[in-house]
Amino acid sequence: MRLRSGGRPTGNVRTARNRAVRSFIWWSLIALVVCAGGVSLAVNSAAGDIAVKDASMRGAVFARKVVAPLVDDAVRRGDPDAVRQLDALMASPQRDPTMVRLKVWAEDGRVIWSDEDALSGETYVMEPDELALFGTDRVSAGISDLDKEENEHEQHFEELLEVYAGARDANGTPIVVESYWNSDRILRDEVVISTRILPLALGALVLFILAVIPLALSLARRVDNAQTERAALLRHALAASDVERRKISRELHDGLIQELTSLGYALPAVAAELPPTATSARRMLESVGERLHDDIDSLRGILTDLYPVGLAREGLRAAVEQLAGPIRAQGITVLVEVDPRLERVSSEATQFAYQVVREGVRNVVKHAQSPTSVRIRAVSEGDDVVVAVDDDGRAPTLGATPEGHLGIRLLEDDVADIGGSVTLGASDLGGACLMARFPQMFVWSWAR
Repeated sequence: MRLRSGGRPTGNVRTARNRAVRSFIWWSLIALVVCAGGVSLAVNSAAGDIAVKDASMRGAVFARKVVAPLVDDAVRRGDPDAVRQLDALMASPQRDPTMVRLKVWAEDGRVIWSDEDALSGETYVMEPDELALFGTDRVSAGISDLDKEENEHEQHFEELLEVYAGARDANGTPIVVESYWNSDRILRDEVVISTRILPLALGALVLFILAVIPLALSLARRVDNAQTERAALLRHALAASDVERRKISRELHDGLIQELTSLGYALPAVAAELPPTATSARRMLESVGERLHDDIDSLRGILTDLYPVGLAREGLRAAVEQLAGPIRAQGITVLVEVDPRLERVSSEATQFAYQVVREGVRNVVKHAQSPTSVRIRAVSEGDDVVVAVDDDGRAPTLGATPEGHLGIRLLEDDVADIGGSVTLGASDLGGACLMARFPQMFVWSWAR
């Protein structure tokens, strides 16, 4: 973004409305994706539950009504004619094609009969919940992981529904009929449920978003208006402050300083009129002249603080170098780093950066003990301006704002008003560090 000298942005300005709409759209898309994912998980879970319940019901009916009446003592003995009936049952074209395996268990863990001949007559260790089904009409069903020893002939399937159903054979002896069902039904149910629920859920969310967008736009428009009004008030306040400081500076320069300077020029003439013997009066006039000269220098310093000509005409770096001049004159090394990008930020931000540097230099002069070097940095970091003044002198108080540092407390309040912060802490040079961070375009950043 390019700026005019008055600090107003030109080009494409990111208003609060644009930011709000863009943010709303992004969050809406995220909500849609999350909702779609949640619905998909719910559908998958529901489809699995439905398939398990369906397989459980079919497995129980098949076990009690079809298989159990065909199991008798002859089947237990392995009589070929009796076993042939069960084999024909599994080979019948009328059998449910989704059932892929059938086993009939005795209480001792022996497979009485199975459509896989290699399993018939084999004995395996049954799980406690499977043993508990003998002598009952209960059913246990779930998706099998096919990792048991008895499942070596089913492991070529990726997934099967496993149903254990308690029943009694033709002689009334408790048995458990284990059946395995193809899990393709889960996928079919998942597709059916998804096509019915997912459009409904996402459609409701889309309708809600469409209904909320006008409200979001209205609120963003209000924020934009409030932002514009507050920006104008702040610009007017800063402009009025600048005009007032210029007025006070002009009055000081053209009035009091000129009069005191004229008075300083008159003192030597008064001293020349004194008789040679008036040494005491002459010394007093010389003392008054020295004090007057010091007062004039102090007033010129105040004048520079009120209206830094270098900042207005030559930019931030020239103004900072002007502040560094007096402490350099004391033999203190001053390193100045001013980011060239700060020449393109708003004039208000530049003024605040100058105020931070000025307060930091004052802090060094008044409170640092025997400093030999000072480092002044004003850089651009992202959308912020960071200003820091470090020294290597020993400072009596660090961390929170020291008592008596009225200038720093006032600076904290000013920077906080524009969304920034000021800290006073230890410096890596060994002394104190005054640091401030605030937005480059703070005039337009109230609605962030």
